Amino acid sequence: MSGKRARFANYLSAARDPTRRAQILDEILAGRHTVSPAAPMSETVPAYTAQPGETVTPTVCFSCHSTCEALVYSESKTGEVLRVEGDPTSPQTRGILCAKGLAARDLLYNPTRLKMPLRRVGARGEGKFEEISWDEALEITADKLLEFRDRYGPQSLALLEGTRRGWSRVYSRFCNLFGAPNHGAAGWAQCLWPRLVDCNLTFGGAQYMEAFDFPNTHCILAWGVNPPTSWGVRAADIMDARMRGAALLVIDPQLSETAAKADLWLQPRPGTDMALALAMIQVIISENLTDVPFVREWTAGFDRVAEQTRAYTPAWAEKVTGVPAEKIVLAARVYAQAKSACLIRGLALDQMHDSVQVCRATSILASITGNIGRPGGNILVSSRDEVSQNTHRFICSDELPEPMRRLRIGYDEFPLLCGELSPVPSAHMPSLWRAMATGKPYPIRCAMIFGSNAVVSYTNSDMVQKALENLDFLIVSDLFLTPTGRMADIVLPASAWLERDNVISSFQSNNTHTLIQQKAASVGQARSDVDIICELARRVGLGDRFWKDARALYDDLLAPAGVTFQEAAKRRRLYAPLRYETYREKGFQTPSGKIELYSSLAKQNGCDPVPRYTPPFESGRPSEQYPLLMSTGRHESAFRISENRQNPYLLELAPRAYLYINPATAEQLGISDGMRVRVQSSAGSAFAYARFTFGMAQGVVQGVSGWWGEYNINKTVPWDGFAQGMGTVCARGYYCSVTPAPEEE
Repeated sequence: MSGKRARFANYLSAARDPTRRAQILDEILAGRHTVSPAAPMSETVPAYTAQPGETVTPTVCFSCHSTCEALVYSESKTGEVLRVEGDPTSPQTRGILCAKGLAARDLLYNPTRLKMPLRRVGARGEGKFEEISWDEALEITADKLLEFRDRYGPQSLALLEGTRRGWSRVYSRFCNLFGAPNHGAAGWAQCLWPRLVDCNLTFGGAQYMEAFDFPNTHCILAWGVNPPTSWGVRAADIMDARMRGAALLVIDPQLSETAAKADLWLQPRPGTDMALALAMIQVIISENLTDVPFVREWTAGFDRVAEQTRAYTPAWAEKVTGVPAEKIVLAARVYAQAKSACLIRGLALDQMHDSVQVCRATSILASITGNIGRPGGNILVSSRDEVSQNTHRFICSDELPEPMRRLRIGYDEFPLLCGELSPVPSAHMPSLWRAMATGKPYPIRCAMIFGSNAVVSYTNSDMVQKALENLDFLIVSDLFLTPTGRMADIVLPASAWLERDNVISSFQSNNTHTLIQQKAASVGQARSDVDIICELARRVGLGDRFWKDARALYDDLLAPAGVTFQEAAKRRRLYAPLRYETYREKGFQTPSGKIELYSSLAKQNGCDPVPRYTPPFESGRPSEQYPLLMSTGRHESAFRISENRQNPYLLELAPRAYLYINPATAEQLGISDGMRVRVQSSAGSAFAYARFTFGMAQGVVQGVSGWWGEYNINKTVPWDGFAQGMGTVCARGYYCSVTPAPEEE
């Protein structure tokens, strides 16, 4: 029997009888819950083999942050990539690869790929370009950056980027050393940064809430995260733990793929997660379900949290969230009384109107139950000794002069994003776009954008479009001529993940391994972003602070581990085991040396030291003009936000921009399943296709991010308020209308 068949048969055995799941929550509450041990990696996994005439390159798929190990098969004589497969020897994915990775050959050879640098020859946005050499493109780019910096000051530049791909912090380093304060990304205040800032405030920088000991856990609380569509490796981890008997609690406004597997699903109204978290804290404290020794020895501010949450009862929370009080009580009891529990949270919390604060509330839940650093709880990844790029030292943030830091757009209003508590101190993006469009508080004249389709990825997209049109000069580096690229003066062709080396060490990937990504192909004259940045640095006089090329960078990063990139690539991955309860050695790097349930750093920065409930910005009740509550940000497993939209194979999996809506709501609006509709808000409008689901509450709709043009749901996300300290735009919990729309001609 094959390994896959044997595992499947094991899943169907008596020990994994699905009828047992009905008793799991009761077993936890009774203190007699058990889980099966995690299965070790099979020692009989066959090594991968290439067919005659083929070459195989072990690498890592970077289609998303899961970074799954992959095998790239190429034609030996020509080097042409033939196919991409999962790596069965991978301790993380064990040969599994999602559609994005399997379809990566088209990403590489797509006929619309950029293969040469371009210079605009028509009107901005017209899409008329001529090909030029790399030397000319880089010389123009460097000259323009120096010209605008010297003539108008470094603050006149906006140096922007997309999501992490191995080069992001090299770009941040360039921005700081070049003296430009207005650096940033679409996703930082909207994705991950609120969680990481929470870790800085609560745990002194230790990222306990971002890594999970699923193999040893008895209970998983998945809050605002749906890994099957956005974080594949964690989806597999959750399902493995579930099959071993761990309870699964899910909090999500939609009956997502994860919620459908839950033992208990809580469905709050979008934007009310804080009320739910505070009520769960209230139950745990009032019923004496806290881990008293841990709270006493390792936390600070428990009494203030108890006082703050006393009024946030489940009955009160039911009125705010729509979740029945008895479900709130049950979820709190199960989470607190499990022998161990890990809380995994995601993008939804980052995009709340109270982003950092609601993340803080979940950290308090984990802390008062003692689920920090222990087996089966929220943990720290192991250290494999290589240099981390994710430090202020690496990005040289302290070398940006203080007067320039204070000129950063948003510096005074959003200290958690723009100041030293931020993983990368950066500008507040909505305020920056407004400055670019209006010239206030000062003009932004030139922008350079790496790896970001800004007119799609940012909220209030029509304002972003207007801002870009107001620039004197725009440089874009990307794989395709995106709507953003069409507006550029210079376009630089960037490499795809199959064309890059990389050293990947992240909680988003693997708790115990550093993964090595190897270049497997090349197309045209596309270059690695690291190589582009290092060459630009040389041309603007910063060459001594950068590297010859990407390989030299990775050799430097791996030097403390005692290996070169080439040596690490032969080993495939670096390993170090997990260590539990490491806080017992040095405590927590907070002002108190403990987990700060009451955050003194938050208070110093003008933010609430203990989380409290505040209504969403568009609070109150639905209006006649905008009667529906919108939550955007749902991902499709075929895409990574706006990426891969040119891939015909992936478009077969998700051919349209959908709006998820309850049939009863749709009937009231005269909308049928599959009908084209217009979504309208105070910010703007977008089109979508209605998709019926009983998994959405009546009066609530959910949009899908990443579609280009008139189907870009970000056009409807308003800037009517921003999260305290962080400046997050509320993309989960604003009001809109949905009406039938005629089909396109």
